[in-house]
Amino acid sequence: MKRFLWLGILFLSASWLFFIPQFTIPDAVMGTLLVILGVLCMIGGVWHTVPKHLDTKYILLLIPLILALIVVPYPYNLGLAVLTIGLLLSVVFNRVETAQAIPLGIALAGVILLMQTTVFPLYTIFVSHGHRVDILSPVISLVGNLLGLHTSTNNGIMFIQTIQHTYPVTITWEKLGCYLLLNIFLGALLLFALRYGKRKILRNTIIFLLTSSIYIILRFVAILYGYLTTTELSIFWDPLYMTLSFLPLALLLMKLLPLKDSDEETIRVPSLGFTKKHLVVLLMMFLLVFSVIGTFTFQDPGTIKNGRVLIDEYHSQWEDTTRPLDTEWYGLLSTYNYYSWAQWLSYYYDVVKNTNGTLTAELLNRYDILILKCPTESYSMQEIQSIKHFVDNGGGLYLIGDHTNVFGMNTFLNQISEQFGIRYKTDATYELGTGDLSIYQPDRLFSHPVIQHVTQFDFMTSCTLEPTSLLASATMENIIIGNRVTSEPGTYATENFFRESVVSPDSEYGYLLQAAAIKYGHGRVVAFTDSTVFSSFSMFTDGYPSFTLGTMEYLNRTNSYAYLNIIFIGIALLSLVVLFVLLRNVKKIKILWMLLFAGLFAFSTAAPLFSYLTNVSYPLPAVQTDYTHICFEQQHSSFNISVKPTATLGNNKYNYGTFFVWTQRVGCVPSIEKSLKDAIANGDIIVIINPIQSFTEPEIQMLTTYLENGGRVLLMDSITNIKSTANELVGNFGIWITINTDDHRVYHNLSEIDGTSPIGNITSPYLALSGGKRILIAGNNETYASMIEFSKETTGNLGKLVVVVDSYTFSDAVMGGTFTEPTERQRQIYETEFFLLDSVLK
Repeated sequence: MKRFLWLGILFLSASWLFFIPQFTIPDAVMGTLLVILGVLCMIGGVWHTVPKHLDTKYILLLIPLILALIVVPYPYNLGLAVLTIGLLLSVVFNRVETAQAIPLGIALAGVILLMQTTVFPLYTIFVSHGHRVDILSPVISLVGNLLGLHTSTNNGIMFIQTIQHTYPVTITWEKLGCYLLLNIFLGALLLFALRYGKRKILRNTIIFLLTSSIYIILRFVAILYGYLTTTELSIFWDPLYMTLSFLPLALLLMKLLPLKDSDEETIRVPSLGFTKKHLVVLLMMFLLVFSVIGTFTFQDPGTIKNGRVLIDEYHSQWEDTTRPLDTEWYGLLSTYNYYSWAQWLSYYYDVVKNTNGTLTAELLNRYDILILKCPTESYSMQEIQSIKHFVDNGGGLYLIGDHTNVFGMNTFLNQISEQFGIRYKTDATYELGTGDLSIYQPDRLFSHPVIQHVTQFDFMTSCTLEPTSLLASATMENIIIGNRVTSEPGTYATENFFRESVVSPDSEYGYLLQAAAIKYGHGRVVAFTDSTVFSSFSMFTDGYPSFTLGTMEYLNRTNSYAYLNIIFIGIALLSLVVLFVLLRNVKKIKILWMLLFAGLFAFSTAAPLFSYLTNVSYPLPAVQTDYTHICFEQQHSSFNISVKPTATLGNNKYNYGTFFVWTQRVGCVPSIEKSLKDAIANGDIIVIINPIQSFTEPEIQMLTTYLENGGRVLLMDSITNIKSTANELVGNFGIWITINTDDHRVYHNLSEIDGTSPIGNITSPYLALSGGKRILIAGNNETYASMIEFSKETTGNLGKLVVVVDSYTFSDAVMGGTFTEPTERQRQIYETEFFLLDSVLK
């Protein structure tokens, strides 16, 4: 029966492949099924190795367990939940001798899952800092040739020759299945430690490592045969394939290491008693875990500087910041630039652009933050030393690169970044399995100050980063480690250095480093890998504004308390030494219980404490220069705003990305707000498009108060919006939207009352307006834009409600994309938007 423990470890270990989005979207059903199978195997494995009665003091562990369950998010609290169930059942079955294995097996499964969760962050950091295992390429090539493949190696890459193709293959931790193997090893190590003495633990560990090392090489060769047969890359990372491929290893270990009872110790649970020595042990364990968490997660709040920012244009001919985004200049480069990004920064900081000078020490000493974005020219040695000295003296350095070394920018950035231990790679990233643009969602716990205010970050093809040395890896701060991402090498054979194919076995995938920071001397460096996202056409969507401000606020500080991380390391080492002395004669089960008890208490204290300190120390900065904030409200509206270049490829009649971006041309800063309450709280202007959600009385009252206090609301509706709730709102203010069924009319050219800018209504039947002050009318005297003005004597502010039909006119289907060279007709529609925003609402 004890041999079932190996199957239990395998199933528990493999469940994480389905719960955690390392390679695929989580599959909770499969993950849960594997946990159940694993628990059943663990129960079977310990069926004959439990005492008659369990000491009820063990259930005191429920106290820190419940606290940790509150702190740790799903699915990382899975082990905590299983262990909690096991302890609760131990109370239920305490007097039932034949059922003692049930709670013990469940609790053991919970501890294994908890161990795997604890090591997971370290694994993530390790693989994201270096995926390739080039040292194994010659070994695997030799084994592959012995087993019938035709292979050779060069620079760590293995090449497999077939009749039709030669395939380049990189050896990576993920392709070897090392995450699953690591989880199995952790489970095995726990059982070895609980069942055996030191010599047998060492012996079994050596047998396990030798067996598994040979197995993963043979397994990899078998996977290569599968790839050559199917040409499906998913065979390397698919969770189900990976689980099945490790089943023979579990069966082999059942034979080699059957986990029979040792003469020294079996899995038996001693009574739980405490002495003063044990209390000291608990304290040392608490300090150990608390200080280890502090070492990794404490962020020096630093000393805030003056926020003087220098953007270097002298070395960059891409993503220009100097030419304004206005109402005259259109086409690709009009929005594929950094003008809006730089303007946004100027609302919060004192921003200067360097357009005609080298980066000397004298120049840099006048600023607090230096931004090097998309360099297309190299830096001189004098400039490199000046920048390094600038950071060492407390300066903040922001490096922005992009995919595949396009325009040579990553080569030029590496001249600077490698001085601080960071290297830009010449690759391109995509979503694993689909080839789509990747999306990053930060974890709730331990987010870096740069990313902590971002809920979702959409990439538009980044490169990846890597540390230049082990020391750099140890001191590097991981801002974004992307998951479900694949990295394809760049090539100089195509335009923009993209590969023609993104399905190749020399790709890297899994956890990839896409943004990092490092503290150097008194200063700080942030390296980012996707320049496109800050372009004017996309700057105010998908988490980019918060990321930008978070980065600047992190860099706008000199290091003040960096020594605290070193103190935490010292406390951890001291605690470890004391524990080594005190625990020499303590039963293993008791050691495990005390470690869980103190460790969970320490984690439940340290995790929220350090997260809170980071949040308090790094708030988003306050605006220094007022701007007009226009909020697109989603709660009641029915629209899509996508500004990605791919948005123009599909059905875009419901997409208003261009209308959204064009608000920037008249000096507005747009945002998308999920609720009406948020839009009212943040917006100078609120835009509601094609409303389909009913407006409640409190919401109408909120909007009325907002308008009376000087707020502005633009509501646009369409004849295609058959579920419209617009009249529920605007009817309260004396404006009504009506349907005209004149089938002989295709569209009217409308003109503003005080001008000649036309707008097209291209549906039949079509909508018209009654009531309010007419803003846009047709030749037949029908109204297509009306306005109600609100004033409050106590404030003197003038609020405005503007209602416009037909909203379809302002969709991307009519206005085109953000890179469009407009026709005369489109220019007329643009002018109408500018008139409504600039002349009426602003």
